[in-house]
Amino acid sequence: MSAEQAARRETVTGEPRRVRPLPRHRAQSEIDEQTALGGAYVRSLMRGQLRAALSGFTVLALTVATLPLAFRALDDDAVTWWVLGFAVYPPLGLIAWWYVRAAERNERAFARLVADRPSEGRRAP
Repeated sequence: MSAEQAARRETVTGEPRRVRPLPRHRAQSEIDEQTALGGAYVRSLMRGQLRAALSGFTVLALTVATLPLAFRALDDDAVTWWVLGFAVYPPLGLIAWWYVRAAERNERAFARLVADRPSEGRRAP
């Protein structure tokens, strides 16, 4: 057979398929529309933030509550003023640093949930 006698190939196409786009931000729309699921997302964030705040407050309260006991045991005005002036601030700074880190971690997890992205370390199915 020569090249001229060979049947020409024809491309057969059907009707174009219409693909419905998946909702990109389902969680965001649930929150915006104030559905029960959106409310659950927001309550979850608020619960996490409340847990971090109460944990930080508990550690702060225990730290501050032990100060009068320490002052009574020391019974020295110079040491008392030194503790109040210098020794109290590093633990307070650490508590504040921990709380900010916990709150930001909660917010990042919530943002990942709303953006429908898999969390770090896990792969999407």
